[in-house]
Amino acid sequence: MGQISVIIPSYNRAGLIRQTIENLLNQTQPPLEIIVVDDGSTDDSVRVIRSFGSAVRLFEQKNQGPGAARNEGLRMAAGEFIQFQDSDDLYSLNKLESQSKLLEQTGADIAFGPWAHVFIQEQKLKFQTCVLQQSLPPTKINLACWQLRGWSTVFQSLMFRRSFLINIGGYKTDMRYGEDMEFFFRILLQSPRVAFAPDTLTLYRVNSSNNLSEDGASQYNRIVDWSRCLQRISENLKKMCPDADDLSRAIFFSGIRKHLRYFRAVPAAPPDLLRELTGLVAQWPAWYLQAVEVWLRMAERMRLLRTGWRWMPGYQAGSLTQGQRELIAGLGFGITQ
Repeated sequence: MGQISVIIPSYNRAGLIRQTIENLLNQTQPPLEIIVVDDGSTDDSVRVIRSFGSAVRLFEQKNQGPGAARNEGLRMAAGEFIQFQDSDDLYSLNKLESQSKLLEQTGADIAFGPWAHVFIQEQKLKFQTCVLQQSLPPTKINLACWQLRGWSTVFQSLMFRRSFLINIGGYKTDMRYGEDMEFFFRILLQSPRVAFAPDTLTLYRVNSSNNLSEDGASQYNRIVDWSRCLQRISENLKKMCPDADDLSRAIFFSGIRKHLRYFRAVPAAPPDLLRELTGLVAQWPAWYLQAVEVWLRMAERMRLLRTGWRWMPGYQAGSLTQGQRELIAGLGFGITQ
């Protein structure tokens, strides 16, 4: 059975990382190694991580952001398969076993699985909306084009074959927001072989701190980094995805046009980046991109009316299944409305 390296970037997660590590140790197939890269925490995180002794490999670095931490973890990893996990999220107990077996049996580069945004308080779990990725996106377009249309996933729900992943080039370390989206697009441009594990579930924790207002510096960094992410995706789109369909391209560039409204309002926005994104949008008729944006809003409203969910088709959103309820019960959680 293929051995798995789990990589966890962590910053100030003393109150949550213990549960995440215990969840990994309790998997039906425990990983070969759990690598935690502490990114300069100022709380009690390091003490909590060290309390697991040799069960966890701890690497400490100065604060450089999640991309740099994941790159360091990947450099250290020895497993055939790579699992990125965040320091506050959880898996169904069969997740590592099911996805590693799937990679072995199919020869795929990536294994997918369903995931959901959840609130967790003590032993109670509440879903923010529904379960995402109940199946793979429809095959009418490739995954890179689905991302151009607004689809993505969380890396926690994926498992990678290491030999595939190391050829991608790692995360960009000059972004702390959007770095995973940019990395994922480069992954999808390699046309990976994918397999789907419907019997697993990833719980992406929505923390109360996520609802707090950002300070001015955080808002600035988020807007600028997302601008940089869009610019780099557009570069790779031009170089490596010439066969992207017109609708996918139009949706992507309408998203840049929409983001520019925020970016132009940022004091001291990097002029070169602003000029480049403006030039990209200018290649399309303004009325056309505006029409695409209006159409997308109308389509989202129709989905809300029809299903109660806003998620676009690539996410294959659906209600919690009985099997998923059993997976959650296996974690010791009750489900609240």
